[in-house]
Amino acid sequence: MTDLVLLHGGQHGSWCWKFFVDAVKQREALFERVICLDMPGCGTKRGRDVTTLTLGDIVKELNDELRAANVRDAVLLGHSIAGVLLPMMVIEDQSLYSRLVYLATAVPAEGQSIMQLLGSSLHGQNSEEVGWPLDPVTTAPVDMQKAMFGADMSDAQLTWLLGEAAADVTPPAVATQPAARNGYKNNVPSVYILTSRDGILPPEWQRKFAERLGCEHLIEIDTPHEPFVTNPELLGATLANWMTSRQS
Repeated sequence: MTDLVLLHGGQHGSWCWKFFVDAVKQREALFERVICLDMPGCGTKRGRDVTTLTLGDIVKELNDELRAANVRDAVLLGHSIAGVLLPMMVIEDQSLYSRLVYLATAVPAEGQSIMQLLGSSLHGQNSEEVGWPLDPVTTAPVDMQKAMFGADMSDAQLTWLLGEAAADVTPPAVATQPAARNGYKNNVPSVYILTSRDGILPPEWQRKFAERLGCEHLIEIDTPHEPFVTNPELLGATLANWMTSRQS
């Protein structure tokens, strides 16, 4: 068995995976370990000055943690804006990873940043931009977070998530530095899991991202953006089924 490595998205930390980790562990064992990484400034790494970090700094730190844990040929699952980092992590040290799972990840074009990809329009207004569910200029941050993350969540879940997210500071580079996938040869088997009721990344854009990455498989699940909170059992089953299909 190999390890499962999880990397959160923006304004999240390793804490966001707790329900999903429980769901994975309740299934027939597919993984030796489940390792939840934190970007600098998030989760267990809160309080750090992340303003000067580059994408390269972040990638090296994350891979260094895995090398220190003697990880090799792991399954790497990333969510949302972690889509910028996953290809770079493979480029930096492919020996760490045997499979990639892109869960509702945003994937800018080469040389484009996440913020440039999202743009400033609303969903559907500009075919060159992903857009936003609400006006990014006039909408309060907490209302934007509710629109992006809150669908299908109970009041208790949403209160918990927003409380945790408020304490995390995602390194600005993840959203503002251009994506760099030069050298990403797509020779690690990969799947894109599309969340069909996503409040921030419309399905048509997620399909573009899967194509942009050259993913071998595209799997759609009927959830919003945060299935590891709202439907961790479905996400666990989806991952297990894909893993099993790869072994057959």
